[in-house]
Amino acid sequence: MFNSHLAYKMFGVETEEELRSELYGTRSDLTQPERDSIINCLNEFESPKYCEVGVYFGGNFDKILSWLGSNKENYFCYGVDLFEDLSNENQGDQTHDLFNKWNILNVAYRESLSSALESRERKNFELLKGNSHTVVSEMEEPCDVYFLDGNHTYAQTRLDAMACIEKANPGAYLVFHNASKDIPPDDQYVARDGGPWQVCEELSKQNNIEYVGLFDRCAVLRITND
Repeated sequence: MFNSHLAYKMFGVETEEELRSELYGTRSDLTQPERDSIINCLNEFESPKYCEVGVYFGGNFDKILSWLGSNKENYFCYGVDLFEDLSNENQGDQTHDLFNKWNILNVAYRESLSSALESRERKNFELLKGNSHTVVSEMEEPCDVYFLDGNHTYAQTRLDAMACIEKANPGAYLVFHNASKDIPPDDQYVARDGGPWQVCEELSKQNNIEYVGLFDRCAVLRITND
């Protein structure tokens, strides 16, 4: 049952539709150093192309679009997520709960999120729905910066990473969220199956990958010419 009391107490709304409108473009748990690690990568490119895997309610995606709109003349952003199709997935295969404390699906609806971002005057973006590694593999053009913040199991993070590496050109960046070893909730992912941290450890040993650094929970890796 939808928790209208909590929704009204926290956001002053009474319906699920109103609450979703409040959440779109706002929810993000990235710290400023984590977001800066993405922005610093984007800033190296004159006309950057950005791909975010795991858009959720679009909080970080909105902030990246805002920064690009203020600092770059030419750019484009892709947001990849299962969106409402997450409700059809097996919860045991996911690292994010399907329902949040308001008892609404803990996912955004693609069309509604797109409209919300447009209402905030965000431009030059497209939201793509589907399994992340498949969507990335089928994209028509490579991106300069890939931010991986979707399913944090080792298996899915590695699938996403390999899809980005195969698609990207040398010089592109991969930024992994929740890739620390001991900052909650990352320690839970490490204990479960290694999670993003283990993927980054393995990738950093490849000749064509340079490990740039860890910024709070964001690990930054760069694809090289080797």
